[in-house]
Amino acid sequence: MDKSILFYWSKGADTRVKLINELSRCNKNNKACYLNLLAEKLKLSHVAVKKHLDLLVEQNYIKEINPEGKPVYLELTEKGLNVLKEFKKKNK
Repeated sequence: MDKSILFYWSKGADTRVKLINELSRCNKNNKACYLNLLAEKLKLSHVAVKKHLDLLVEQNYIKEINPEGKPVYLELTEKGLNVLKEFKKKNK
């Protein structure tokens, strides 16, 4: 899937941008980031956040750490970090 569709043109693009920003904050502070925390911070349902996260994992913007265990921690991939940098440049 094209990055521009995921982060610019689709209905959930704003939510996905918020998710990568929140993941970045967690990663920078060396804090574990997982679905429940993201849902709480963004004030969205767990189901809504899960759908966005699944798509971002599938497209390799986010990776799961400890995918067989509970909870599943999330981290931005290099591809996700590049998108984040793009948005930070755009908003300057």
